[in-house]
Amino acid sequence: MNDTHVPWRSKARTFFTGDPTPMAEHGAVVVIGLGRFGASLARELTSLGVDVVGIDRSEAVVEALRDELPFITCADATQDAALAELGVAEASRVVVAIGSDLAASILTTSRIMRSGHRRIWAKAITEAHAEILAQLGVKQIVNPEDDMGRRLAHLIRGHMSDFLRIDSDYAIVRTQPPVRVLGQPLSALGLRGTHGVTVIAVKHPGAGWANTDGGTVLEADDEIIIAGAPDAVERFSALDKHV
Repeated sequence: MNDTHVPWRSKARTFFTGDPTPMAEHGAVVVIGLGRFGASLARELTSLGVDVVGIDRSEAVVEALRDELPFITCADATQDAALAELGVAEASRVVVAIGSDLAASILTTSRIMRSGHRRIWAKAITEAHAEILAQLGVKQIVNPEDDMGRRLAHLIRGHMSDFLRIDSDYAIVRTQPPVRVLGQPLSALGLRGTHGVTVIAVKHPGAGWANTDGGTVLEADDEIIIAGAPDAVERFSALDKHV
């Protein structure tokens, strides 16, 4: 590597200066593949104060992001030598965000797994791709397009402004309170028993989000966050359709 593409261990940063301590002790995250998904992830992590090491094999991509990501390099992550030189196995977490090149995604993931690293998130673009990643031993597999499609299907069906499926039997939804639950304390409504949902937060007009309690009273202009089984939160969000 030349002087502009030195490993993270030679970068001057508060906790790196004069100390080649493994990245794992500092919570650094390696993001391999800086397309739309990988770059967005890397930027967001960086904005949250996480030390992100971005890797992409395209010089143009690296140059475009150099001012946004303090640790970024151009390298072929399918090569063991490149992974070793960059200290990828020492990172606390690794995200393989390679997009359309399935072979590169699978080979990169396989090489990282072979190094003994197990805290890996990998992007899958097809069900077959996800199946192969799972067979390699990856526990955290992300399919952004599939996830977004499912989320959008729920938003289209109901009166929801956001939908997050936590598991097959549990979801969190952002919506407005149905007319029939307005003006009464939550403790008097018995929503968990009658509708199978729990109102966990509320946002009154002009105010921030706040946790609810039994005395919380919902009004027409409020927004709420509810939790429960996916079908239950969908039915609850659509109650006003039947008023």
